[in-house]
Amino acid sequence: MRRTTFFVLTAVLVLVLTAAACGQPSAVEEPAGVEEEAVEEEVEQAVEEPAEDEPSVAEIDARFTIQEHEDLHDVLADLYDSVFDGEEAVFLEEGADVEVVELDGPVVLGGEEMPAVFLPGYALSVNSENTDAETFIDFALSADGQMVLFTNGLLPESITIKDQAGEDVEVHMPVWRVISAHGPTTFMFYAVGAGDRLVGASYLGARDPNGAAAVERIDPRSVGFTTDEYFSQDEFNIEEAIKLDPNLVAATVRTSWIDSVEELGVPVVRYEAETPELLKEAMLMTGRMMGPYGEGRAQAWANYYDSVFHQVVVETSTLSEEERVKVLFTGTNPLRVASGQMYQSAIIEAAGGVSATTELVGYWNDVNLEQVAIWDPDVILVPPYGGASVEAITESPEWQILDAVVEGRVYKVPKLVAPWDTPTPDSVLGVIWMADRLYPDLITLDCAVETEYYYNTFYDYDISDEEVQSLCAIE
Repeated sequence: MRRTTFFVLTAVLVLVLTAAACGQPSAVEEPAGVEEEAVEEEVEQAVEEPAEDEPSVAEIDARFTIQEHEDLHDVLADLYDSVFDGEEAVFLEEGADVEVVELDGPVVLGGEEMPAVFLPGYALSVNSENTDAETFIDFALSADGQMVLFTNGLLPESITIKDQAGEDVEVHMPVWRVISAHGPTTFMFYAVGAGDRLVGASYLGARDPNGAAAVERIDPRSVGFTTDEYFSQDEFNIEEAIKLDPNLVAATVRTSWIDSVEELGVPVVRYEAETPELLKEAMLMTGRMMGPYGEGRAQAWANYYDSVFHQVVVETSTLSEEERVKVLFTGTNPLRVASGQMYQSAIIEAAGGVSATTELVGYWNDVNLEQVAIWDPDVILVPPYGGASVEAITESPEWQILDAVVEGRVYKVPKLVAPWDTPTPDSVLGVIWMADRLYPDLITLDCAVETEYYYNTFYDYDISDEEVQSLCAIE
């Protein structure tokens, strides 16, 4: 409409000037009266009603069109200009390539794609196959896009969160560069769509060749910033951190180097996700720090997590206490076991089982074989890290005193990169896998189907059939 108005006014001005140059009386030279009013009326009509042979807005050569939205017109135009410098965005009332969708409440997925939430309550949707439009939306979701939104006064300059150590932490927005010094937490950034903001990270589950290769497939950038030797629960190399110039550091509540890092003026957010409730809290906290898109993805993950737990609980609700399977979760050493306060015990319970070590406290506990025999577990689980193996138990003569060993009910928990038994977003698949191992006749959730959905949705990773089958197989 703006371009059309310009062309009409220009045409009227040219006619007036031409008439004056030819010595003809013009509307400007006419005395005020009926003729002048008639000319003004004609100009107004021309502005309001463009000639039929003028090109419509839809015919203007543009990369793509955007649905007009009165409240968001200016910021959408600024986002467009930031991606396609010097070009003007074209808006349509309907039938545009990019549509603004108003959301009603938190993001809940029902099998559809993750909505591109670029502002609280608003998402962008592509209605045609257009790579430029997709580039535009990717930018709107990025930290650079958030800066445009901040400049337009639509996002806050900073937020204050209460981390899982109970501390109030001010986080300046947007968060551009993150060091994750806690292996399980690293995967939370991927799940909320912010893996590209990691500049240094510890990767739980990537210390073996298969795990390292999987990380590289999911994020080829990770080859350059897998930094376990510099940043971990016990160590934080200040000199290396300065080189990476982070504006956020993620750590665990058990970290001892917090004070030295805070002296750099970089906020440190601490995580403690040893229960399903704390894991959801950690995910929502991570999403909020990553902006509207991250917050939307975190909400979607939390709803998916709850739906899986609910379905498993419903499907195992008919079991009596005697029918519930007793499970022992061992560690990197067969006689090191997870306590009842650890996440491993929590997901055993979520899967409908009973943790054999429910009375133990703290973290990993060392026990003897006599204690294991007293527990007499129905199933023994082995973690996919630290060199632990099923064979260390099944091929040991001493362990043959247990029915679980004799009957072949010793299983290794899967992992792509993040182990499915640890407090990571991927552990929702561990609940599905475990419930299917314990109660194959009751559980209707399909491990293969859910695994493909999960990695496609929360990692944006096109997982292969071979990877899916390997993860869901019994080892």
